[in-house]
Amino acid sequence: MSQAKVDKYKEYKKNRKEELEKEKKAQRRTSLLWRCAAIVLGLGLLVAIGITAFNGIKDRNQARPDYEREELVLQDVAGIFETTEEATTAPETTAAEDASEPAPSEAETTAEAASK
Repeated sequence: MSQAKVDKYKEYKKNRKEELEKEKKAQRRTSLLWRCAAIVLGLGLLVAIGITAFNGIKDRNQARPDYEREELVLQDVAGIFETTEEATTAPETTAAEDASEPAPSEAETTAEAASK
């Protein structure tokens, strides 16, 4: 061996512990960075899945029919159905209407019903 190679080997052997410690620190640092990146990526993925699930549930709830809406009330066009409001409230008439047409008596209404 040449003297240069021997000196190089002695220097390597002398600094070997320090070099190994530097390499281990570099490996730990790299490993820590990869772990952090994996954690950030995993959390981002979980948040994205959570937001997607939340939006899906919200859309599904909005798509359900709302039975309290006024548009779903059937209109009584033919006059078949009696509503509780019409049955409980008396029709409002003005004094002028009452004076112009007298109310029919019970005898008149039964006579009309019998003639029909």
